[in-house]
Amino acid sequence: MSEYSRRTVEDAVLAALQARLGDAVKTLKTCQGHWREDLRRAGWRLPAVLVELAEGRAEPVGLSSYDLILELNVVVVGRALRGEAAARREEGGVYDLLASVRQALWHQDLGLAVQPLALVREESLPAPREYAVYEVRFRTAWVQDF
Repeated sequence: MSEYSRRTVEDAVLAALQARLGDAVKTLKTCQGHWREDLRRAGWRLPAVLVELAEGRAEPVGLSSYDLILELNVVVVGRALRGEAAARREEGGVYDLLASVRQALWHQDLGLAVQPLALVREESLPAPREYAVYEVRFRTAWVQDF
């Protein structure tokens, strides 16, 4: 049995990403899924890696036990004045950052008693011309007894 708050999982994800990415990113933080608005308002330094706890649900596995399933998104934002292709493909660009995110999180339990993070999907997000933005979704779960 494990009992974790969203904050505990979020902090573990941030720590794993910080350990792997180090100085390769200028902004590493949590967000609520409104990266475009936050980018304009907050003035993040790029490249940025943003963590969003997207979806949680419970599935019964016994009379008083549940699998708590949590999905999280990691959004990678890069920018190059030469255009989004440069932001994606150049050394230290979004493709390199995506590979580091996968290495930091995929099949990792983050030091918690949770199922290792499973890669659910990776996709590009619509963005202005000079930006390259990708989202990676992971899923984990743990048993909650009452």
